[in-house]
Order: sequence, then C-alpha cells, then structure tokens
Amino acid sequence: MAQAVAELYALMPDAFTADRNKRAAEATKAGNKELGQAIRALLKPSAGAWLVNMLALHRPELISEVLELGAVLREAQDDMDQQQLRRLSGERQRLLRSAAREARSLAEELGRPVSAAVGAEVEQTLWAAMTDAAAAAAAASGQLVRTLEANGWDPVNVDGSVADPDSVKAPSASGGQRRKPAAKVRTGSGDSGNQSAKEKSAATAAAARARRAAQTLLTEAEREAEQAEEALRTAQAEVDAVANRRDELTDEIDDLRDRIRELEREVAATDRRAGTLERARDGARRTARAARRAVEKAQAKLEGLG
Repeated sequence: MAQAVAELYALMPDAFTADRNKRAAEATKAGNKELGQAIRALLKPSAGAWLVNMLALHRPELISEVLELGAVLREAQDDMDQQQLRRLSGERQRLLRSAAREARSLAEELGRPVSAAVGAEVEQTLWAAMTDAAAAAAAASGQLVRTLEANGWDPVNVDGSVADPDSVKAPSASGGQRRKPAAKVRTGSGDSGNQSAKEKSAATAAAARARRAAQTLLTEAEREAEQAEEALRTAQAEVDAVANRRDELTDEIDDLRDRIRELEREVAATDRRAGTLERARDGARRTARAARRAVEKAQAKLEGLG
C-alpha cells in the first residue's frame, strides 16, 4: 500500500485517477480485494496539495529548510524568547514567500502552471507546517490530499489530509521542542520557609512574564493574520478580475469565430456566384464572336452582289 501511495502521489494530476483505478483493479484481480478497495478509495489531491507533494519530491531541501525553521520557531516560542521570535518571524516571512515562488516555478517546469490562488494555498500549508509538528510531518509526506491551514495558536487539523496516515511518521511527544532542565533542589540548614516564599514569588513573577510574552505573541499574530487576510482579499480580487477579463476575451473569441464562419460561408457563396457569372460571360463572348463573324460574312456577300 505504501509503495502504491508513494507512486500515485508522484504523478501529474491528470494521470492520477486512471492509474489509481488500474492499480485497484490489478490488486483485486490478484486476489487482494481489501488492498484494491483501499487503493480505489485514495483521493485525488487538490491543486495546492499536489504542488506541495511535488516540492517534497523535487525540492526536498526546501521543505527541510521550512520545517527546520518551524522547529526553531516553536522552540523560541516555548522559551518565550521575544528577541529570537522577532528575528525568526522576519526570516519566516521571507522563506515562505520564496518557497511559494519556487513552487509556482516548479509547476511551470512540470508543464502544469498554477494560479496565484494555488500559490497562496501552498504558502499557507507551509506556514501551517512551521507552526505544528503533525502538520510538518503531513507536508513532508509527499501524499497530501488537501492543503492545511493554521491560526498560529490552535493545533493544525491534519485529519484526512494525507492519503495513508499509517505510513506518515508521527511527531515526537515534545513536538521538536527542547526540554527544559529541571530546577535544582537546594539542601541545607537554611530557613525553608523563606526559601519557599522566594520560590513562590519567583514563580508568580515568571508566570506574569509568561502572560505578558503570550499577550505580545497574540498581538503580533493577530496583526500578521489581519495583514495576511488583507493580502488574501487583494489577491483574490485580482484573480477574480483576471478571470472575468479572460471570460470576456473568450466571449470575444467565440464571437469572432462565429463571424469568421459566417464570412467564410459568404466567400464560398461569392465564389460560386463568380463561377456562374464567369461561365455566362464566356458564353456571351463566344456568342458575340459568332455574331461578328456572321456580320462579316453578310457584308462580304453583299459586296459581292454589288
């Protein structure tokens, strides 16, 4: 099953369905009905999912770079390292934009250009892979059937996102994040009551700092999400405008084709009429020549009688 999935999701979209059905029929014919049913149930990937699969297949180093940066970002977020997060956030944006451009370029190389909207879906999926370890495993699997979405806080919903979940390596329990060292226990004859109070005070201060850091992260994430939504709306409006213009041009082409066919019919009718008239002209020319010869003979006879 795993081999069939890997080979099917490496195909071009227009070859997927026929090859899947062929493999399913062969498995059933070979006596493995359960495998045949499992293969036939495999879903054709969406355009965005297909392109992410192609990146995993043809540009594995780019996928690795995206996922590695995502792991570092999650680690910095876990550590509440604001300076590191700000630096990495800018790097993340640059890498995602670059990856989206590379994806569209790859699609053209494969003879299957995609729209800007599909490129945006790829970028969104890679961002989801950066924010969540399970999404990272799905994106790197090469067998996505749908694109992924993330809001930066909740776990990414990866249910039904890959063709064969059993073959996708599950992320570790830590999600790629660094484990924090355990606090040292101090022993001695000191005042345990004072030590306990200090520890509580330190814990309260740490919790307050964590809340402030989390609020900062939330504010930044909301601002970035709003900017991303605005960019998406602008991109969608541009896509819609181009699509409408394309429809207008297609309608004009259809009208011109109809007009060309009409003119071709008129040309054909004119050619037939011209042929008829030319034949009539040639007949009239022969009649006129015969009439001139008759006149000349009559004149000659008249002169002979005179």
